[in-house]
Amino acid sequence: MSSSAAGYAAITAAATATTVISSTIEVTSTLTVAAQAANTASATAAAAGQETVHVVQVGGSNGTTIFSPNNVIAAAGDLVQFQFNAKNHSVVQSTFDQPCVPIQNVMPNKTDAFFSGFMANNHTFGKAGVQLVYTIRVKDTKPIWFYCSQAKHCQSGMVGAINAAASGNKTVQAFAALAAGAAVNLSPGENPAAAAASSAVASLGGASSIATATAAVSGVAGATGGGATAASTSGPPLQSVNAAPGRFADAARSGMAGIAYAVIAAFFML
Repeated sequence: MSSSAAGYAAITAAATATTVISSTIEVTSTLTVAAQAANTASATAAAAGQETVHVVQVGGSNGTTIFSPNNVIAAAGDLVQFQFNAKNHSVVQSTFDQPCVPIQNVMPNKTDAFFSGFMANNHTFGKAGVQLVYTIRVKDTKPIWFYCSQAKHCQSGMVGAINAAASGNKTVQAFAALAAGAAVNLSPGENPAAAAASSAVASLGGASSIATATAAVSGVAGATGGGATAASTSGPPLQSVNAAPGRFADAARSGMAGIAYAVIAAFFML
């Protein structure tokens, strides 16, 4: 048996369950296998009846946020196996037009979308050892788009595709360009408004962005990315957190002036 066939046999032996779903993808359970069992770009079984496994590395050396390769050309029936390296990444299916957003957020009737969950591990890229993997089966040759939903990984270019065109309007490069401008990076089930607020706080920082984020979550009109500008018709204006505190002498003078005005007002009322 060839080394490729042996690698696939090891993967098959390690599988604990297989779930077949209705339309585009068949998802096999998350496995733990020896990386050396199948660590080639395309592990192709030699014997009749065995399958082609396309391997995608999730995360690169030194924690780089990449899928490698970022576009897999697979035939119907092929397996695509995502092998997770150090840090904490995920694989989420999306549409081309809305990268960084789970496909079921855009297509509510999409019941067969895939999501690996977050795969925190210490496996070193390119080294032998135990590695977490997540495998899907391709049912046809239509393009499939995916991304990592950790932090800003999607916006930073951690996106990929299966059967994306090499040219035209819907290439993996065009997909990455759209992802770079995405407002949020969501995992399935995550609240978009809360994610947008968290993103605003993380990217802008400071009291003004926190107020802006709070306004975004609660639907307050007038909040902008430049700070807390939502208008309010009731209550006194709030002091900025980073405003310099007044000196004691200034406060004392203000207090004495207030007392003097009160005495004068009381005199004229008598």
